[in-house]
Amino acid sequence: MRTSMLLAATLLPLSSLADPVYFQLTDVGSEVDAPGLSAGTVAEKTRYGIAEAVKAAGSESILMDPQHEGSSDVNVTARVSRVGEKYRLTYQLQTTAQPVRTKTLAYDFVNPSLSDKGAVVMAQSVLAEAEKLGAASQEEVPMSAPSEESPANDFVPVTQEKSGTLESRSASGSTLAVDAPTSGSMGQDSMGRDASEAAVKRSFRSGMTTLDLGVALGFNSPSGIFGGEVEYRLKPWLGLNVSGGVGAWGPRMGPLARLYPLGEVPTSPFFEAGMSFNFGGETWTEVNGGERRYAETLLTPVATVGVGVRRSLGPLYLGTRVGWGFRLREDNWQMRDGGQKDFLTATAVDLTQHGGFLFSITAGVAVF
Repeated sequence: MRTSMLLAATLLPLSSLADPVYFQLTDVGSEVDAPGLSAGTVAEKTRYGIAEAVKAAGSESILMDPQHEGSSDVNVTARVSRVGEKYRLTYQLQTTAQPVRTKTLAYDFVNPSLSDKGAVVMAQSVLAEAEKLGAASQEEVPMSAPSEESPANDFVPVTQEKSGTLESRSASGSTLAVDAPTSGSMGQDSMGRDASEAAVKRSFRSGMTTLDLGVALGFNSPSGIFGGEVEYRLKPWLGLNVSGGVGAWGPRMGPLARLYPLGEVPTSPFFEAGMSFNFGGETWTEVNGGERRYAETLLTPVATVGVGVRRSLGPLYLGTRVGWGFRLREDNWQMRDGGQKDFLTATAVDLTQHGGFLFSITAGVAVF
């Protein structure tokens, strides 16, 4: 309990001031012929330990699934090897963005298995270092010197430093070795990809997306009273959007272009401009004690401009916009019977025309 409270107090400032760090266990290997230290067992224990460490620290950081297509902020690899009469579990952490930063954590033990408690202790160190690396990568400033404080009560720091490696020895004789952070412009991540390639991979941590799929409600908006939107992010600052739905003037659909001046960030304002094509329909009024007169509303294009904001919520998003619509064809309707337009029908049709002030709110899923 004391260990959990100490870890929570240590990591809370990081988790509250920085974006959540997404890290991924990309590769686990074992050179030891022991069921308790097989690659699959170590991977399972690592995921369990990280889940417990995240809960204990109250952290917002997330360990991504191996099948996830998005890029993480920090990649983690694990390797089990034999060192004399002991076993060594080594974790290597590496950022996917430039400049590449790495950190190595090594844990030596005697028993040919990894207990739940031991997995949590190591995972606490992995979580702490992953958040430090991720925060430094987000801020794009050099990493500060490693803290001499122990990641958990089991480790007692010593002042001896050898070849860039800071050693900490536990009361049970275990050793934690932490390599000093390094950076480089041509590094590789744990899967052998160039760091420059990994850096341009999209990550939903910062609101990045390839495709947005949303449903919308609005007034006079390009997506109608209710409808949907599909947006493809061609560039971090440019989105190509198609909105469509049902409005008072019948079904409508149209293309839009959105400019995001801040790029792909969690809360991203935008400017938009486009067209909305209203396909029309029919309306009717009753005159002379119940006689119905039908009017046909015709295809009417409307130019729209607006401003809005998109808020990323992990794999989900919310958006809202306000703007103005300019009808390119005024009073584009006719009486079905070819007769004269009466005042009552003209008034009813005028109220349904698309144009003027517009507003909408959208909720959807971001596809990465």
